Amino acid sequence: MRVLPAKGSENCIRTLFWETVSIGNPLPFTLSCARRYEELGLGWYLTQGIGDAAVVERDGNVIGYGLFCADARSFRKHQNRQMILLTIEVLFAFFTFRTNVESRRFYWFRICDSFTIFRSRNTLPKDVHAHAHLNVNRANHDAFAARMLRDHSDAMCRRHGLSSYFGEMNAIGGKRMLSLRRVGGDVVNESRNFTFSWLAGSQVRRLTLVRTVDKQREMAA
Repeated sequence: MRVLPAKGSENCIRTLFWETVSIGNPLPFTLSCARRYEELGLGWYLTQGIGDAAVVERDGNVIGYGLFCADARSFRKHQNRQMILLTIEVLFAFFTFRTNVESRRFYWFRICDSFTIFRSRNTLPKDVHAHAHLNVNRANHDAFAARMLRDHSDAMCRRHGLSSYFGEMNAIGGKRMLSLRRVGGDVVNESRNFTFSWLAGSQVRRLTLVRTVDKQREMAA
């Protein structure tokens, strides 16, 4: 198992994104406006942020990816534009009867999650702007792959002259501590994930964590 630069593996990342989009599983229905939703979720990382992204490869296959953003302003600009385009496309699909019931529910719950995420950002320390997004497929969801991606994010954080970054994790029921030990960090917010709770049929909590790399490096030393 090894960590490699993500450039050249963009299609593998896109494939893994859809294979794991529903808490480690693919969506159980065909999502309307899927390409636009993918652009919202991955577009910035695979263009402006590709230099800070990495993949984990095992036996020649990409089994996970780590995306890092140190330019919060550029990321927000991209996200705001893509959110508007996605909204227009979803509304057009709705009014022209080109969307299914599951997609309409999915996007409604994503709207609810967007408001929750916006509020959670207020709980972050004022000096924490960078963030990371890590994903490993279910078949290889072990602590070692997660640690490799975490270490890569730590390295990107230091490379940009930063000491902290934040990320989000989803936990079903009370099964949180194992994942927290894999990634490391301080939980600064906990809220319901409406979309994943609906898809899983049970309570899913979104945890916002802040990781201070200098502190973690000192602890390791």
